[in-house]
Amino acid sequence: MSAPLTIRLATLADYRGFLSIAQETQEHHVALLPDVFRSVEVAVPEDDFARMVTGQESCIVLAERAGAIVGYATLQLHHATRDLMVPHTVAEIGNFGVSAASRRMGVGQSLFAACRDRERATAMGARDLTLSCWEANQEAMRFYERMGMRVSRRWLTLDL
Repeated sequence: MSAPLTIRLATLADYRGFLSIAQETQEHHVALLPDVFRSVEVAVPEDDFARMVTGQESCIVLAERAGAIVGYATLQLHHATRDLMVPHTVAEIGNFGVSAASRRMGVGQSLFAACRDRERATAMGARDLTLSCWEANQEAMRFYERMGMRVSRRWLTLDL
């Protein structure tokens, strides 16, 4: 039996463990969409991580097992500011990653539940939870649909 899973907010001290999963997630995207993503030495610079962890309108949720970070999700608030839209605030999952060794073990579900938590979202000022996902990442698309997400907008592309 594996160690229990802990879901918690990231602190500045978590950068190295977070970066390990972020790098793995980046390489997963490179493999899926090499014409869009590229391998980089540092998937998330430390100052970007620090801004998300300490920001008033962002946080990083971590999944940890036996003292090791095995997954993460970044949340950031976005405000509708255009006059054409009803004023509202959404929490966007900007990045979501689970180590390959920890997939299909409930880590993603637990992370998603933490992001969906109404208390956290409303405390941050959000009324909706949103995310974007590349069509090529069908495994992720199926996961998000199982979590209750629905398509509310499509971003279309035309190669020139």
